[in-house]
Amino acid sequence: MNEMLGSLASGAGMGALFGSIALMFVVLGYFFTLLDKRENRPDKDDKQVGIKLVLWALTLTGVAMALSGVQELLAFILGGFKGGGARVKLALVPIVSGGVAAAGIFLAFMPRTNNATSSQAERYAMGAFALILGVAAISSLEQLLSSVLIGFAWPKVSAALAALVVQLGAAGVALMRHGSLSGLSAPAPRMQPPMAPPAQGGYPGGYPQGGGYPPQGGGYPPQGGGYPPQGGGYPPQGGGYPPQGGYGR
Repeated sequence: MNEMLGSLASGAGMGALFGSIALMFVVLGYFFTLLDKRENRPDKDDKQVGIKLVLWALTLTGVAMALSGVQELLAFILGGFKGGGARVKLALVPIVSGGVAAAGIFLAFMPRTNNATSSQAERYAMGAFALILGVAAISSLEQLLSSVLIGFAWPKVSAALAALVVQLGAAGVALMRHGSLSGLSAPAPRMQPPMAPPAQGGYPGGYPQGGGYPPQGGGYPPQGGGYPPQGGGYPPQGGGYPPQGGYGR
């Protein structure tokens, strides 16, 4: 029972913290918008900056409240399901209330604004959300390492681990959205150097293409040449000997 009351008090304190951060975000958003006097500023002629800052502050407050419930539920699972159904109900309360509030505000009011074409307020909101959750994730990492090194019981270690996972994941999503709205893109792939053409004479045996061998039909004497013609070179038949009967007769 004492743990449940402590969790409720923690949830109430977290809600007050979310409200303070939302109010600070709206004030600072107005301040930076009025401070920017550039002629080419993105929201120069945007007359809905104020309402969008308020809507984004309320939306992210609901999202943060839902994340606190997700963190509590994950800690319950990692801790070995200790606490029973009461702890599950305790985690579902901020998930449902924060999720319904964030979805209702975003879906009911945000489409009526020019947020799709002028996203300066959303860029501020995503940057602030990523910063807050990033700082919280660093703090949770420190708590996790301290719990492990000091040797605390597993429930305390699992609570720090659950906080780190939820906060780091949400901060990563917000940071990627902020980078996309800011024109951040992935670096272009490095160009591969062109392949050098093959060197002359690079064929097996060192012979150039089409060379190094005698041409077909060359290198030997032509057919029918180099020998005496047929029927020549010998005395004709019947000649060269004395006729018969020419010896002493």
